[in-house]
Amino acid sequence: MKTSGAETVAADTKPRTRKRFYGWNILAASALTNGFGGSLHWQGFTVFFIPISQSLGLTSAQTAMPFALSRAENGLIGPLTGWLIDRYGVRRLMFIGTLMTGIGYVWLAQTNTFLAFLLVYLFVISIGASSSFMQASTSALNTWFARRRGMVMSINSAAFRLGGAFMVPLLSVAVLRWGWQTAALWVGVGMIVFITPLAFVYKRSPESMGIGPDGDPLKRNPTRSTGTAPEDTEIEVDDDEWTPRDAIRTRAFWTLAAGTVLRMSVHGTIFVHFVPILVWKGESQQSAANLIGLLALCSVPLIILFGWLSDRLGRQRLLAGCYTSAAASLMLLNVVDGPWPIFAALLLFTGTEIGSGLNWALVGDLFGRRRFATIRGMLSPIYNAALFITPVAAGWVKDETGSYELVLWTGSGLLIAAALVFLSVRKPTHQLRSAA
Repeated sequence: MKTSGAETVAADTKPRTRKRFYGWNILAASALTNGFGGSLHWQGFTVFFIPISQSLGLTSAQTAMPFALSRAENGLIGPLTGWLIDRYGVRRLMFIGTLMTGIGYVWLAQTNTFLAFLLVYLFVISIGASSSFMQASTSALNTWFARRRGMVMSINSAAFRLGGAFMVPLLSVAVLRWGWQTAALWVGVGMIVFITPLAFVYKRSPESMGIGPDGDPLKRNPTRSTGTAPEDTEIEVDDDEWTPRDAIRTRAFWTLAAGTVLRMSVHGTIFVHFVPILVWKGESQQSAANLIGLLALCSVPLIILFGWLSDRLGRQRLLAGCYTSAAASLMLLNVVDGPWPIFAALLLFTGTEIGSGLNWALVGDLFGRRRFATIRGMLSPIYNAALFITPVAAGWVKDETGSYELVLWTGSGLLIAAALVFLSVRKPTHQLRSAA
C-alpha cells in the first residue's frame, strides 16, 4: 500500500517526544555523592573530634590541626584542581578523588599516632576530597544548567545536608560503640563501593550530546578541536564568559572572595567544633550529634526553597539575609540553655547552609560556565587561608578560657560583615577586557 502525500506530511509534522534532559542524571549523581560521601567527610570530622583527642591525648587546638592543615593544602592545590576539572572533565577527577578518599579512610583506621593520622589525613584523604565532592559536582552542575543554576546547586547542597542529617548521628553511634578507627574503616569501604562508581555518570557537557544547558537548543555550534571525541566537545561560548585572567582583575571577583572568606571562616570553624560546642553547652556527645542531624534535616526544604527563589529574585540579597540570620544564631547560642532552646537558636544557623549553594551559583552568574572550575579554584587559596587559622584559633581560645563564648561572639560579627559584603557584589562588565 502506498502512503499518500497528506499522510507523509502528517507524519513529518507530528511532534517528537522530547528526551529527558541528561543534566538531571548529573544532579542525581552529585546529590548521592555529596549526600553520602561528602557529608561523611566534611560533617563527620566533628564526630571524630573528642574521641580522637582522647585516644591520642591531644588538646583541642591539636585536634583541629588536621582539618586546618587540610584547608591550607586545599588552598594550595585548589587552582590546580579547578584547572584539571576544566581541562579533563569532572568524571576523571571525581573517580580518582573519591577512590583516594575511601582508601585514605581505610588507611586512617590503622593509625595509632598523631603523626600517622596527620600524614594520612593530609596527603591521601584531603587531596582526594579536594578534587571531588563539592568542587567537582558544582562545576558539573554549572556546566549543565544556566536558568536553573541556583535551584540545582541548592538541591545538591540540600542533599549534602540531608545526608548529614542521617549519617552524622549514625557515625556517632558507630564511633561511640565500636571506636573511631572501626568507624573510619567502614566510611572508607563505603566510599569505595558505593560512591566511586557514581563518577561514571558524569559527561563533559550538554554540548557533547548536541544540546545546550537546561536542555535548551544550542545557540551556535560549539568550538571543537580537530580529533576531539564527542564527549569532549567544548562548552558553548556566550557573552558572559570570562577568562580566569580577566576575572581576577574585576572588583566583583575580590568582593566575592571577601564574602566567601568571611562566611567560610565561620562556617568551617563552627562545624569542626560543633559537637564540642554543644558538649560545652551541657549536651552529651550523642545528643549533640542528634541535634546536628536534626538541624541538617530541617535545613533541606529551606535550601531548596531559597535556591528556587534565588533564580527569580537574585542571589545577593538572599545571601545577605542568610548570613544575618546565622549571626543571630551564634549570638543566641551564647545565652540560651537546654536542648530545645539551643535547637531553636541553631535553626537560624541554617542561613549558612542555605548560603553555600547560592555562593557557588553566584560564581557562575558572574563569570560564566566555560572556566567555572578554574575561577572557583582561584578562590580556594583565599578562603582556605582563613580556614587554616580559624579552627585552630577557636581550639586555642577554648583551651585557654575553658569556654567557646568568645568564639561565638566573634563568629557572629564576621557573619554580619559577610552579609554586608555579599550585598555589595555587582556583576562585572566586559569593558575591562575591551580596553586591555
